Amino acid sequence: MNSIECRGVTCRPAELVVLEGVSFALGAGEWAVMMGPSASGKTTLLRAIAGLQPLAAGEILINGKPASGRRIVMPPHERGLGLLFQDASLWPHLSVRANVELGLGRIRPGAARRAEAVQWLERLGAAHLADKFPANISGGERRLAELARTLAARPSILLLDEPTTHLDVHLRDGLMRRLRELHAELGLTTLCVTHEVERWLNPADRALILEAGRLIHDGSLNALPQESDYTETLNREIKDL
Repeated sequence: MNSIECRGVTCRPAELVVLEGVSFALGAGEWAVMMGPSASGKTTLLRAIAGLQPLAAGEILINGKPASGRRIVMPPHERGLGLLFQDASLWPHLSVRANVELGLGRIRPGAARRAEAVQWLERLGAAHLADKFPANISGGERRLAELARTLAARPSILLLDEPTTHLDVHLRDGLMRRLRELHAELGLTTLCVTHEVERWLNPADRALILEAGRLIHDGSLNALPQESDYTETLNREIKDL
């Protein structure tokens, strides 16, 4: 099914209300972007869907099955999700190829696992990084390696937290095109967080907009409400897309 459903999701880490009553459903094969100003709860919501953030109220269903309630019900590794964190998460003592291999597990023999890791790097135009170490590559290259590791685990649902962080304009546009191709090719359901409207966003995309922990818009970028300064700003920027 590859679906996500949030029902009244509320999170209060450290006694602060970060998410309040967030509800939406993302169906199989959908590509949606989630936007909002800083500290609006975007990353917290991704972590909650992935099972890394407990809920104070509400519930999350993955593929129609209860995954999170007041307490986490389904362990993160059983959710079939791939989460690309905003912050770097490569193991510094391992080569890029070895980092990607971690996403493959240990079911396949070593040689086959190494070859498949390189194949995932090739699909992202990063095969030349295979034998390098994280300390010797750029922030953008580390981002590509992290994405290859995430995809290597063959998730059915992909959660992306600012996937173009540290990438220059050329690499960013190329990566987003490739991500959309892989989304369709692999039959993924994808929720992509971004901090602001970028040139690669399609106005026809499904857009979820958070502000102060609340979902204030769920629909096309072409039909934003005028409920806040943030959506007014988005409306102005979309005219340039």
